[in-house]
Amino acid sequence: MKVAKKKIVPLLLVGGILAGGGIVAETAYGAETEVFQPKSVEYEIQMMKDSGMTLEQVKQFVEISKEGKEFFEKDAKIKAENDLKEIDELKTTHPEEAKELYSKIDDPAYSQNELNGLVALAGSALGTKGDVLVSYEINSGSSSIGVGHTAIVSKDSSRTIESFAKSWSPTGKDGVQYYPNTWKGRSKVYGLWVKGANNTKYLNAASYAQGQIGKGYNWSFFDKNRTDKFYCSQLAWRSWKNQGIDIDNVTWDTVVTPMELVKSSNTTIFYSN
Repeated sequence: MKVAKKKIVPLLLVGGILAGGGIVAETAYGAETEVFQPKSVEYEIQMMKDSGMTLEQVKQFVEISKEGKEFFEKDAKIKAENDLKEIDELKTTHPEEAKELYSKIDDPAYSQNELNGLVALAGSALGTKGDVLVSYEINSGSSSIGVGHTAIVSKDSSRTIESFAKSWSPTGKDGVQYYPNTWKGRSKVYGLWVKGANNTKYLNAASYAQGQIGKGYNWSFFDKNRTDKFYCSQLAWRSWKNQGIDIDNVTWDTVVTPMELVKSSNTTIFYSN
């Protein structure tokens, strides 16, 4: 799908879905902000409906998008500060407990970034095997409706495994695929460790994700339990669910978003920019 070269915003609020496929949309940043052409929103909504989502679910998804935008604008940064402070304090006061909870805490691949006080990967990539990476920057791969984007680091940390819909895939390919780990150079990024996970679980989570390469993109966002297709945050969630750890913040529902991975009590933020 080709769109005009305009500034992309992280959220479009759907004002109404009209008979005949029309849509009314306004940006969350006001009338002066340039946005995707409305046809891109129409396309995504049609793909959701074609996948089996009801109109009510589509509306719920838009509301989830709004909630995600608000969370990443403020609360995610606060959580990052608190998580990083907790990691540092626990390492100082209870080193054995810290290592049990965060098995990568002494991994030489990670170092303290003195500029902003955040833990970052020492090399050029971000994270190591099994780490979950989340961004709310729309051009990192999220949709024009805007819930953010998620990747999981492969066994080779120079690559991630990500799922893109073909309509916004940077490679032009649909579904689960390898992608260069360029996340350290992106903005509004959060790197997540999984609490209580050991090296084997991290390795197996990465292996599971790699095993899904070639599967298509899942437009049915309210069907997180299927395994024949994946959307981005669903792939990261399932990779860890198969290791016995549920990293969805709301475990009982059927949708999992990047926001929910960050908010989960089973993840902690090791990197933020």
